[in-house]
Amino acid sequence: MVGKATRAYHSPLRAAQAQATRAAILDAAVVLFGERGYAGTTMRAIAAEAGVAVESVYALAGKARLLELALERAVTGGGDADRVDLPLAEQTGFRAALDAPDQREQLRLFGLMSIGPARRVAAISRAFMQASVVDEALGKRWREQEERRCADMRTFVAAVAARGPLRPGLTVDTAARDVWSTLNWYTTWLLLEERRLDDRAFAHWVEHTLASLLLPG
Repeated sequence: MVGKATRAYHSPLRAAQAQATRAAILDAAVVLFGERGYAGTTMRAIAAEAGVAVESVYALAGKARLLELALERAVTGGGDADRVDLPLAEQTGFRAALDAPDQREQLRLFGLMSIGPARRVAAISRAFMQASVVDEALGKRWREQEERRCADMRTFVAAVAARGPLRPGLTVDTAARDVWSTLNWYTTWLLLEERRLDDRAFAHWVEHTLASLLLPG
């Protein structure tokens, strides 16, 4: 007797539920790692925050990998209105800043685009830095993330330079270095958490800081 060929069963509903569970876990991880740090966040607490069984959290990733995924979620758009997890350079707000018709509008749009990611990334980056001190693999992951962030800043600076001159003495590479080092997670955290800047004030700070760094006087 010849057995019947089997084929994998695919349920769109089941796939959507799995994706929703993954998103809920990562959103919970972003919140809790940001609030409690790496050491203070348990897998059980993430499960409770996400409204899922703790087994579902472990099935997605171990704690260290979950921190990596949570940082990625924070950086790449989890929590934005479009709910897409895209690299920064592919997100709508970033593309709008790149494509704006003049330098001042590019800086204004970049400031507005920065608000949502800044609040998420600053808090979880603090947890990531704490964890990277004691976990070599996380330390390597952190350096890779910073390399990507620097590359994104270079992409933005190159777009600004394409619309007009940069401040005398700057190249795209040195300007990107200055933007990368100035708009870092710790400065952002100080402004948002310690100085309590609201969204409008933070966007204004980003815009005017970039103008001082990049544009002729």
